[in-house]
Amino acid sequence: MIRMYRTPILAAVIAGIMPLPSFAQPVDLPIAPATTTEYPAGVKVLKSSTGSVYADRAGRTLYGMDMRTLIRWDPDPSYYCKAECAKDWEPLLAPKDAKANITWPRGFGERRLAPGTQPPPLPAGFTTPQTAPDWSVINGAAGLQWVYKGWNMVFVRKGSKRGSTEFDGAEQMTWNTLKFVPPIPPLVAPSTVSPKFVDGAYALADKDGRILFSGTCAKDCAGWMPLNAAMASRGIGQWTVSNSSDRPQWVYRGKPVFYSAGDDPLLVPAGATVLRP
Repeated sequence: MIRMYRTPILAAVIAGIMPLPSFAQPVDLPIAPATTTEYPAGVKVLKSSTGSVYADRAGRTLYGMDMRTLIRWDPDPSYYCKAECAKDWEPLLAPKDAKANITWPRGFGERRLAPGTQPPPLPAGFTTPQTAPDWSVINGAAGLQWVYKGWNMVFVRKGSKRGSTEFDGAEQMTWNTLKFVPPIPPLVAPSTVSPKFVDGAYALADKDGRILFSGTCAKDCAGWMPLNAAMASRGIGQWTVSNSSDRPQWVYRGKPVFYSAGDDPLLVPAGATVLRP
């Protein structure tokens, strides 16, 4: 059985003097897949007890200070980590010759604006107010520092050991490990099939999120449900259609495709091989 990576979800209760983002939502959302394998100098990916995480050159896990948790306390959360905070947390500084390409609140989500007021222009690299490039630079309390996915100012916990993730979720989800989710692989497949990140790798799943597999069933085959194709379906890429049974069935790389009939969409029976992009 394979299990999908999950992170705890905490509902954000955002109040105070600052206007709310119009897309108020939980603050510990799973981090979106990376869009690039190019990282700032010294940043790398390490495996930890909780999965792959970004780390600095010394192997210390990188944490994101989620600015969505802080707008109730500071009109500009990019300057939040000073004084007591700075005793425990060290920002991942950008090179001295770098230039900030985001400035609060530009690029940090749509704000509730007064009638007739135009929102500020998006910073470079942002395609929508909620979609940021992987790595951006902002002016923080200690100078130019890195921001991941537009919301998470990047820090390391002072004195932490290589690979330690013990502060994940600290201070009511203000601090979250920067979990590495690789870029979504390109896929040529039927429209009902898509990649799904499971157990640290991408698997193929149907439209209901059920893991797809092939293989040979020796006994108790009732749970092997064929992935049926629509009538008159045509092959695409490495996918073909078999008409050897009552209903057309998808075939991937020459092998018939199935999903499990069990209640757990991530359950793969014995003798099955998970399909990968």
